[in-house]
Amino acid sequence: MAKAKALTVKRIEKLLKVPGKYTDGEVQGLILTVEGPGSAAWMLRYQSDHEKHWMGLGSAIKGRSKYLSLADAREKARECHRLRADGVDPLERKRSVRAARIAAQAKAVTFKQAAERYHEAHRSSWTNASHAAAFLSSLSRWAYPIVGSLDVSVIDMALVLRVLEQPLPRNEGTFWHKHVVTADRVRSRMERTLDFSTVRGWRSGDNPCRWKGFLSEALPAPRKVSPVKHHAAVPFEDIPALMAALAIDPDVGAHALRFLICTGDRVSEVIEAPWSEFNLEERLWSIPAERMKGRKPHTVPLPPQAVELLNGLYREEGNPFVFIGRTPLTHVAETAVTEAMRRAGRRETLHGLRSSFRTWAAERTNFPRELCEKALAHLVGDETERAYQRGDLLEKRRRLMEAWAKYCCTPPVEKQKTDKVVVSLRA
Repeated sequence: MAKAKALTVKRIEKLLKVPGKYTDGEVQGLILTVEGPGSAAWMLRYQSDHEKHWMGLGSAIKGRSKYLSLADAREKARECHRLRADGVDPLERKRSVRAARIAAQAKAVTFKQAAERYHEAHRSSWTNASHAAAFLSSLSRWAYPIVGSLDVSVIDMALVLRVLEQPLPRNEGTFWHKHVVTADRVRSRMERTLDFSTVRGWRSGDNPCRWKGFLSEALPAPRKVSPVKHHAAVPFEDIPALMAALAIDPDVGAHALRFLICTGDRVSEVIEAPWSEFNLEERLWSIPAERMKGRKPHTVPLPPQAVELLNGLYREEGNPFVFIGRTPLTHVAETAVTEAMRRAGRRETLHGLRSSFRTWAAERTNFPRELCEKALAHLVGDETERAYQRGDLLEKRRRLMEAWAKYCCTPPVEKQKTDKVVVSLRA
């Protein structure tokens, strides 16, 4: 039987118009199959274990997604023969690769999907609703446009840097240099999302969002870009005057602010407090772990002034909250507390009031540092020390908070204005 002639590019152009099977005389088993105009493919015919196989290699029509030129078809056919020489069936290999690709596609998770699943999995760990909302909103604003639709497994440092160094409009600089605090939070949230993805098996390898040893070598440290600014705090000397101004303000926001100052607690802990957490007879406020920033329960000894304030509050039927909001069955908004602060003539932050208490305790009292930190629900000492010191120092903290409330609620002494008097002295 005469050997088939080698196919040529010109000959193929003619054969594509005539249905049939045309063997390439250069590579064993390579066949051009033409079914009709616009339908032609490269096939490889081979035999193994007394069984004939036909394996598709690709399209012979230009413009098709899997188009192979004559040279490409020959190279692919030769690669199949090399696999057979190594004892690998090329058709079985093709099927296994395809199955693996389908499995990978089924397992593929985009960065946006991974972030949303992380957010849902950690729903119970968020300190408050605003923090939970900020997690997704910041990623939606800064990360999703660049990496949101990408498979989480392909995200590398180059893509992370594209997110953090994205240019801002109107030539205002880059995200990292202009809004470094927000940018670092986005980096941290991306890092947690990628760690979550690794544990879930959606990606592998190092986390390109990690700061130490990774991004620290590519970006300036946040504190060098923008030095830390502490919350503006009311000088503790001005607290009695502030309390006096709030005492004549009938708004619920003012009541909440007075209570916040007396107890030294955080804003969210105060405005979201339900009556069920209070024992007014024992003068105790027990905040559960899920409402605390540090996720540890905290008991607040209430000074008499705080108890008196609570007893004088209006209660809305069916509303569980101590400081009721303007909408039925809701708690007072943080903005209402801030507005009360502004009406009293202060421009500082609400969180800074905790600093006012801490500075007063350090400069005007002899209470131990550990006791003052415990009153603010701060961790005291290292892990070993905390393991042995398990008490909450409740009675000692009660004396501290009573001294603070007494100071806050003592009306400020007004400076007396005196007219100048000229006294003549005899020689």
